[in-house]
Amino acid sequence: MKTLSIQNILVPIDFSEMSVHAIQITEQLAGRFGASIHLAHVHQFNYAADFVAPAGLIAPFSSMPYRQEVEGSVRRELHAVARKCCVSSATCHVLTGAPPFDEICRLAQAIPADLVVMPTHGRTGLKHVFLGSTAERIVQHSSCPVLVARGNALQPNNGSRFQVKTILVPVDFSDRSREGLGYAIAFANEFGAKIILLHATYIGYIYSSEGLAIYDIRGLQKAARKKAQRRMRELVRSVNFEDVKFEMIFTEGSPVLDICAFAKDHDVDLIITSTHGLSGFQHVLIGSIAERVVRHAPCSVLVVPSHPQVRTANLVKSATIKAGRLVRRPQSPKKPRGRPLSRKDRKLALHAFPERRKTNKFRESHSPR
Repeated sequence: MKTLSIQNILVPIDFSEMSVHAIQITEQLAGRFGASIHLAHVHQFNYAADFVAPAGLIAPFSSMPYRQEVEGSVRRELHAVARKCCVSSATCHVLTGAPPFDEICRLAQAIPADLVVMPTHGRTGLKHVFLGSTAERIVQHSSCPVLVARGNALQPNNGSRFQVKTILVPVDFSDRSREGLGYAIAFANEFGAKIILLHATYIGYIYSSEGLAIYDIRGLQKAARKKAQRRMRELVRSVNFEDVKFEMIFTEGSPVLDICAFAKDHDVDLIITSTHGLSGFQHVLIGSIAERVVRHAPCSVLVVPSHPQVRTANLVKSATIKAGRLVRRPQSPKKPRGRPLSRKDRKLALHAFPERRKTNKFRESHSPR
């Protein structure tokens, strides 16, 4: 069985009470695995009106000292929080880019981090639609596993350490869920926990175009459960659990609802699941079960990316595009219709603001001497 190796743990914090408790969980995990802790805060600058000047005028003073002062203040606050949580040896990072989840994922890749630990604000409904969730976006884009702390793990001053006795692992018999199961076995072996394998034999809705067809719903569910039991036995035989105890559970409802309900009813300490890597239009239409479990689960959720190499390549590609946009390149002049390109046209095309340059040259030539 593969040994779980965690050397660097990244903790994004926003100085809220939940993020401070996440540091305490990280301190316990770092002590168990002998890992280094990295604290990161993404700061968004809101410049005052004094920094804004009308076009053509020079600002009264530069904003660079202001940025340096704010970054220094945030860094001192990070070190103060680290001392308060007894992790004074942690490395502190102050990030100033946008969006926050993108900066966190890039930092995790640069460290490189083996685990990201963070809480979630648990926004649902309209709040989730308008504000979104940084935790879900990090789960979607991170190239390393992400532990989203929830429930009892974030209770302040509970006097107990971060313990994992029962781990729930949803499986759909795909290669991605097999990878998540392997990570869960290594994690359970480290904590001496029991694993519960859950599969939802959800057959979906059955429609008839004419309304005359008769379906044997119970027969379909029975056949789906029988097939799931056979595939579960094949999965268990192909995986080495060693000394880790496990049991198998089958449900017939929606996967997200059944996972969260089972975790709540059976006092599950941790859910470990993998992502399917849906992106683009597929992600918009179908969504991600892992992200929805993160949003609704009553306990902590550890999400294992099923395609870390692809995510790493996507981060490198987007960083290259982002850097290219920041560098101003002279655009090639467009040839006017109906006449050849003149020398004056070329000069205007190479200028960043051709109309402003043209107006300034007119003023210089007609100004009194």
